[in-house]
Amino acid sequence: MLNAFIIRFSKLSPFMIVLLTTFFVLLGSVPSVYFVTKFYGVSYDNIHMILSIVLPMLLTPPVISTFIKLSKHLKHFQEELEIEIKNNKKKDLMLFEQARFALMGEMLANISHQWKQPLNTIGLCVANARLSNEESIERNFDIIEKNVNYLASTIDDFMSFFDKKTYTQIRNLEDILTEVKSIIYMQITSKGISLEIEVNGDERDILLASSISQVLLNLLNNAKDAINDNMKDKKISLKFNVRDANLEIVCCDTGSGIAPEIKDKIFDPYFTTKHKTQGTGIGLYMSKQIVQKIFDAEIYFEIESGCFRINLPYSDRCMLKKRSSIDDS
Repeated sequence: MLNAFIIRFSKLSPFMIVLLTTFFVLLGSVPSVYFVTKFYGVSYDNIHMILSIVLPMLLTPPVISTFIKLSKHLKHFQEELEIEIKNNKKKDLMLFEQARFALMGEMLANISHQWKQPLNTIGLCVANARLSNEESIERNFDIIEKNVNYLASTIDDFMSFFDKKTYTQIRNLEDILTEVKSIIYMQITSKGISLEIEVNGDERDILLASSISQVLLNLLNNAKDAINDNMKDKKISLKFNVRDANLEIVCCDTGSGIAPEIKDKIFDPYFTTKHKTQGTGIGLYMSKQIVQKIFDAEIYFEIESGCFRINLPYSDRCMLKKRSSIDDS
């Protein structure tokens, strides 16, 4: 009932709102002044009556008019704010898509690199089978089957990574790491870089939203590009430390590092220290957006250790399986 009255009242013209408000104030002011004078033992004379009528008529219209103008300004600001929020969401979505397409280009290069060796092996096996006896042919078929399965697995991992439907799907860390290694491992090792992945705990017990794979791939790609071919010690380490309250992810490399003066800029969109043919400058930005918006966490770079650190608090997007509601039930 009250809501219906408020809706109808808000649809009136400003003049009618001022008029009706003044009328209701007048209705209340005369008996209010009368009862106040009686309460304090003061006689209710003509002066009190005139004041209880004149003051509301003088003060109520300008006060209500001011509130009406303020409400219009507030409504205008609210509409502008909503438009700005929508525009920012569109920009974030565009940046997100750009980041995925940029990463897709890099991953296609990885797929191409990874497929060369198995395809060459299959070709050699086919050529060898034509000239071999029955026992050798069987062995060649086994090698061909193994390599075909590897190619199929690689493309499945690639398609899974870029499937938007699975982006917030909860998976165990073991599967995510298998997918990440399948996509990028060959390109890292082909540059003579050793990749060490360490999980302090059982990786099958850690459940994460699939979107973490994009963050991991971005970090590993950056680490790979930071290591020059002429460096002697070429190593990337990716560690997962399972703690009581959170999962810590640490990515380190033996590359050239990041200068202190640009430390605060590396997560800005389109900021990159790479050549324009190597980087778009949105990988780390999108990694930060994913970590913040999906996992409600933070990602930062430590100058002292030269490592990226992510602390993911346990939630419905990051769970320790033995503590999850699934196992509790």
